[in-house]
Amino acid sequence: MRKQENNLQPSEPRRGDARENEAYLRLVGERVRNLRAQLGMARKALSQASGVSERYLAELERGTGNASLLVLRNIASALGARIEDLASEQDDQAVDTSLGFDQLEQLSPSDASPQKPVRRWNTNGTPLGRIALVGLRGAGKTTLGHALAKAIGVPCIALDREIERASGMEVADVLAVHGEAVYRRLERNCLATVVETVPRAVIKTGGGIVLEPETMDLMFSGCFVIWITASSNELFARARGSAALPINGSGRHAKAVLEAALAEREPLYARADAVIDTTGKSVDEALSELLRIVQAAQPRENATQARSTTLDRLKEDRRDIECAS
Repeated sequence: MRKQENNLQPSEPRRGDARENEAYLRLVGERVRNLRAQLGMARKALSQASGVSERYLAELERGTGNASLLVLRNIASALGARIEDLASEQDDQAVDTSLGFDQLEQLSPSDASPQKPVRRWNTNGTPLGRIALVGLRGAGKTTLGHALAKAIGVPCIALDREIERASGMEVADVLAVHGEAVYRRLERNCLATVVETVPRAVIKTGGGIVLEPETMDLMFSGCFVIWITASSNELFARARGSAALPINGSGRHAKAVLEAALAEREPLYARADAVIDTTGKSVDEALSELLRIVQAAQPRENATQARSTTLDRLKEDRRDIECAS
């Protein structure tokens, strides 16, 4: 198969001159690598499917390859994605949602629920798939979610960002204009879309997602759920002044609001498949514990495949080093 490196623009720099251009190239490269890993596709297979050399794919995934639109289109097609999925300037991957506000306001909670039954994440030999992180603001979901996704090579999807993309409004405005009932239905619809269309991802959820039973059931049906928690004192220190805890300072009322929310939601969070307490732990310590949880939850019959994937990545990394030398 003829390689399509002639579509590259050799006269242009491989790396942007500005720091923001470098960050963008890294973002595109990470998307290509994450999607390839999500599909279990070796770089050689992607090269054969797209007509782009392995060496150039390695450069692209490292963030040093500046692909033309034609090359990026061929790569996206080989990955079963759209070119805009790879080239978007947004940090988080978006998913399509189809229900608008008019429909959501007219639907009852049961009508808004997903109709397709989804198999439980860790039964019947289901492979490692979607991992949902739940917990109050300040527990560490955002930091650990991005770190975990990068470590295991899958996308990190922030459910609040999907709600904002679907609505065209910030979460606070959705709540203010349409009310919590519509927000919860939109939250459930976005989660249903992720579960139905994204086979492997780390999903960062809002702290109140557990308050809606049908959304909670959907999450447990389609995801491995991990509760990220911390002591009330540490949660308060981390969340103070945020939108979730708008009262600044060390006022007793603000602390009481947080402790009441924790008391209300603890029995619901406790339904999670696993729990990690981040109190007094560094990010590296918490991530190591999180990775051990994920590894322990991996179905046994997939261990051979996981080892094979790891060996493939090691071989690819070795080829990268040889190409660079």
